Amino acid sequence: MRQTLFYIPETLFGLPLFGWGWGLGLLVAVVAIVHCYQYLRHGKIGDVGGSLALLGIGGVMLIFVVPNLAEPGRGVAIRGYGTGLLVAILAAFLLLSHLAKRQGIVLEKVYSLALWSVVTGIIGARLFYVTEYWRETFLDQAGQVLPLGDLLFRLLNFAGGGLVVLGSILGGALGAFIFMRRNNMPVLRTFDIMAPAMILGSAIGRIGCLLNGCCFGGVTDVPWGIVFPPGSPVHVHQVAHGDTFLYGLKFDEVTVGERKLLTVTEVQPDSEAETSGLKPNMVLWSIAGKLEGEPIAGQPQTRWQAAELLTDLRKTTPEGKLQFDFLPVPPERELVTCMLVPPHSEVLPVHPTQIYSSVLALLLCGTLLFLGRSRFYQQRAGLVFASFMVLYAVGRFFIEMIRTDEASFFGTGLTVSQNVSIVVGLAGIALFVCVCRIKSSGHQSAGSL
Repeated sequence: MRQTLFYIPETLFGLPLFGWGWGLGLLVAVVAIVHCYQYLRHGKIGDVGGSLALLGIGGVMLIFVVPNLAEPGRGVAIRGYGTGLLVAILAAFLLLSHLAKRQGIVLEKVYSLALWSVVTGIIGARLFYVTEYWRETFLDQAGQVLPLGDLLFRLLNFAGGGLVVLGSILGGALGAFIFMRRNNMPVLRTFDIMAPAMILGSAIGRIGCLLNGCCFGGVTDVPWGIVFPPGSPVHVHQVAHGDTFLYGLKFDEVTVGERKLLTVTEVQPDSEAETSGLKPNMVLWSIAGKLEGEPIAGQPQTRWQAAELLTDLRKTTPEGKLQFDFLPVPPERELVTCMLVPPHSEVLPVHPTQIYSSVLALLLCGTLLFLGRSRFYQQRAGLVFASFMVLYAVGRFFIEMIRTDEASFFGTGLTVSQNVSIVVGLAGIALFVCVCRIKSSGHQSAGSL
């Protein structure tokens, strides 16, 4: 796990790099240069609409989002997740261009198609995430709707993660379909060359997930299980579900009157918590530490709040040493105060589902490329994409069974991604059957669609 790769300074030659600064000017210049090159070489300006969409999204990010991400004294962090996403997009674009040449599709249209697919894919990935995690996106810890400014920041904070691969595929496919219909491109034949490119991007993008620490699997004892660092999303999840210890302690949530409290249920043997005399049934009153050099204390009422507070404080508190205040049972007037450091073995190993997903995607990419060269598939435009829909849906459904970071969707016992995978898989089967029937009945070739 390496969420931050390096930092970009906030200023360059004394002028701001982001906001209304160099970054925005560079983005405008790059788009202008691309269009000038297209005009000088082909006599056409290119897809202005796609460029305006890119400028719009990029401008909003550079002006309103990126400056808020700057860390005082360091600058803007370049995250492993975002870097993985960028490399994934470039790799998918290169493969798409290569396959388009072999199919005789005009590259100019492919470039514009790729741009539209990337933009709508990112939008779809974000919409999927905020729909699935709407509580974390729209509400604060008290369950109240966030102020408009904070809400917009959360909605547009792509750099902090929160992009769902399945949403990016659906969004990208929808955007591609609209573009192809508007530009009279062969829809099914173009989708056939897009499928391997999209799944290659997914394979590389999952490495970004590994660096970010998201999309993790359940606790395991297999030799290849991965242990993420304390304070990581994995650790927060394990603490919140009572799988592991928080500074040598496990908690349960109880309600006393109108207030929720955390009580100690288990003390880790040979931990500093045990030597400090902490025992089950004691009530956690507060956790205190330093955040950005300033003292801060919180009174967590749920295990999620306790784990999140730990994550914030641990980043800036030397050696991770925090102050815990407990209310003894039976109640006494004075709180019991302990200064605790985290034990070394407080994060449990989990399945590296990011690597599983990446390997599966690479195998699927190779399979689609192989199928696309067969005579049967070449004669039936749309079969490669249909196969992609079915195989990806099946693979994603089973990987979701190993992942534990998503809850059941509306009591179905399945996650959102599993429910969507079922729909996508059935649609892929229907498309496969439809294309084969059209070909076998001697009707118009599916490649002209």
